[in-house]
Amino acid sequence: MANSRSVRNLTQGKIFSQILLFAIPVIIGNLLQELYNVVDTLIVGKLLEK
Repeated sequence: MANSRSVRNLTQGKIFSQILLFAIPVIIGNLLQELYNVVDTLIVGKLLEK
């Protein structure tokens, strides 16, 4: 059975594009986590306000 996952060699090629491609999923994950925290804070704030 062949492995269908692609492997990216981060030691070759243009460093900026390699770092950018590596960082994009991390940045998206951090933004989604921060959005969750803000929404959670708003919901808890509304419940405590009553």
